[in-house]
Amino acid sequence: MQNFTLKLSVLAIVLGLASTAIFYGVPKLPISRAFPYILLFLFSTTLIIFLALEKSMKKRTSQFTNAVMLVNFSKLLFYGIIIFVYAYLNRSGAVSFILTFFVYYFAFTTFEVFALLKIGKK
Repeated sequence: MQNFTLKLSVLAIVLGLASTAIFYGVPKLPISRAFPYILLFLFSTTLIIFLALEKSMKKRTSQFTNAVMLVNFSKLLFYGIIIFVYAYLNRSGAVSFILTFFVYYFAFTTFEVFALLKIGKK
């Protein structure tokens, strides 16, 4: 758990530093001004979801499978609503927000999947 939190924090810091460098160094690339908030939000949700899935992994396999399916569906629905609401309220920054959100989502989800697979092998 502590190892996951540390590695997740390192991932968030690396993404934050890279985003800051791109945001100020290459202003033509579409990075949302909200990138720190997106990063913090995805960091928090990934940590909470991982803790819940790790707890369900210790129980029966079928319960873990059900938890993964439910969590992923809920996560996609929730994230979709957030993206839709932001895009509706801030149309001028919608494309950069969606692209930034997707890149972070992909990074955090990939990290989460590999961490769960690593725990599952033990």
